[in-house]
Parts: sequence; C-alpha cells; structure tokens
Amino acid sequence: MTELAYHPVFEQQPSDEFVSAWLEHIRTTGYPETFGNVTTTHPPKDGKVVLLSSDIKVPVLRREGQEWVPCPICSPTGKKFKVGRGAWFPEEKAVRFIGNKCAARHFGELYAEAEERFKVEARCRQLVAAWAGLLGRRSELLTLIDEARPIAEALSFVREQIDDQAPGFSDFLYMDLAKRQGELSIKNDTGLRDQKGQVILETVVLGQVYGYVFLKRGFAPQNVLREAKAFLTAMDTPLPPWSPGGSDDAATVEVLSRGGQALKMMKAVRETVALIDNAQRFLSSFTMSLLERWGRNEQSPFRSLTFTQTGKQILLRSVSFAGEHYANALVPDAALMTLPYHPDTLDPLTSERPL
Repeated sequence: MTELAYHPVFEQQPSDEFVSAWLEHIRTTGYPETFGNVTTTHPPKDGKVVLLSSDIKVPVLRREGQEWVPCPICSPTGKKFKVGRGAWFPEEKAVRFIGNKCAARHFGELYAEAEERFKVEARCRQLVAAWAGLLGRRSELLTLIDEARPIAEALSFVREQIDDQAPGFSDFLYMDLAKRQGELSIKNDTGLRDQKGQVILETVVLGQVYGYVFLKRGFAPQNVLREAKAFLTAMDTPLPPWSPGGSDDAATVEVLSRGGQALKMMKAVRETVALIDNAQRFLSSFTMSLLERWGRNEQSPFRSLTFTQTGKQILLRSVSFAGEHYANALVPDAALMTLPYHPDTLDPLTSERPL
C-alpha cells in the first residue's frame, strides 16, 4: 500500500530540469510517486492545475508485482492507471502524478484549460529552441540566399519572357504535364486482338519531364528568398524573455507569432531551393528534346512543337488545340548556374517538428 505524503514545497512552477529528472526517474524505476517531493494525497476539486508533461506511459513491468500506479484523485492507495501526467497544484504548492482520465472528470473545465495552457507552453518551448537554432545558422542562410537569388531571378526572367511573348502557353502546358505527372507516353497498336476482337494497345513511355513547376502560375522563387532575407535580418530584434508559467501574455503571443514565422520561413527556403533546382531541369536540352519528340506524335496535344535552345536563346513555336504560340526568350547565364550546396544549412532545426 502506498503511504500518502504531502510536500508543499513548490512556491513556483517546477523547472524544466525538475520535470526532466522526474520523467527519467519514472523511466528507470516505474515509480512516479516515489520521486523526491511528489505528493500522493487527494487534491481539492476546485484548485488550479498546471500540467507539467504530456501523457507518460509508466513502465509498470519495473514495478513490484507489475502493479499499476495509484491515482491521487480517485484511488490514492489503489492500483489505478498506467498512463498519467505530472501536474503542479499552485494553491497547495505541490506536485502529483495523476491519471489523465480521472483528472478530466475530477477537474472538468479547469483541466481543459490546463491542457490548453500546456499545449501553448509546449509550443513556445519548441519555438524558442527553434529560434536559437536559427540564429546559429543565420549567417549561412543569408549567404545561401544571396547565392541563390540571382539564379531565381534569372529563371523568373525567362518565364516572364515566355508569358509576355506567348501568353497562355505556360498554363496550357503545365496543366497537361501535371495531369500526366510529367510522364509522356503514347499508345501503339500491337497488331493483335483480344478474345473480344478488340485491338490490343501497348503503352510506350517516351520519358519523364522534370521541373515543369517552372510553368506553374505564380512561379517567382526570388520573392520567397527576398522575404526570407528580410525576416532573417529582422532577427536582430530578439524574442522577448519567456518562461513556462509566466504571466506575460504579450511575450507568449510574440513568441508564438514570430517563432511560428521563423519555422515557416525555414520551410519556405528549403522548398524554394529545391524548386529552383527542379525548374532548372525543365530548361535542359534533354527536356526540350523530349517535348519536341512528344510534340511530333499525333497523340500529343500539339500539331507541331519547336522547343530548343541555341546559345543564349530559347526558341518556342507551338501549334496546339490551345492556339498558336511563339517566343524567343533570352536565357541569362545565371539561369543555369549550379546552385550552391549547403546541406547543413538547410537541415531541419532540432525543434522543427509539429507539436
């Protein structure tokens, strides 16, 4: 039988270090209730609750007789649950390990508020850690952006010329390629028939078009990089001091807002660098030759298609059900420059994960 104990020693919310040590004790012993200064008495029903952990599955196999954990709320001396949470009770200055379901029934709306507060604090912890990690690689990110922007701007310049000279072509070809997921194929008559007398056709794959995101409406990777650089520069203004259990709501709001923007920015830069690399593949001689080969087949949407690069010029001449299109676009050297390789800079931040 568990001996009930009351330890009113926590004037303030226990530190993260205390909680980490408590969770490690649970992991190694299976006894959350035996950690130093953990209270096991029954809590009042109307007291405030502050959750200190997410759901913890207690390793009951480590407990004597593999018994379940007593619940201070509904069964302080009995075997009650395997999954619980650490909690602080400010009015009592005590911490307990409580059964989640019992707590939800016992405290009702107070427990729902505690869960919401815990989620906010967990998110703030995540964002503060992510911000620190981002600061540590800010210089490298700015260098990467400065190196990638000329390539992005050059690609957008090529795209703008095609749109200006051959309006509608990019939309038409993008939608067709997206529908096919970039795979160009035709049907050939095998000269055979099935048992019902139907002609047997075989699918011949001509090849895979990569980088057709270059044709997507709104293609402008330089804008994302410009916004990312502005955000990184603004990080000279630090996040406000924040700690769990604090009463500064304005600091919490700012951490959630600016910290969330930091994660979005990092994700956007990573995706944009990949997009630039992909878009360059569309302007390769292989892709252009593949499209021309496809365009010569009557099963393509084209009656005729010329798509080729000579020197610094891309010549496009298309006749299709979407109409006639012509463009002669200048390709700056930067458009096909090799992207800088900074794998560590783009690695996910330690805390860059969903809550």
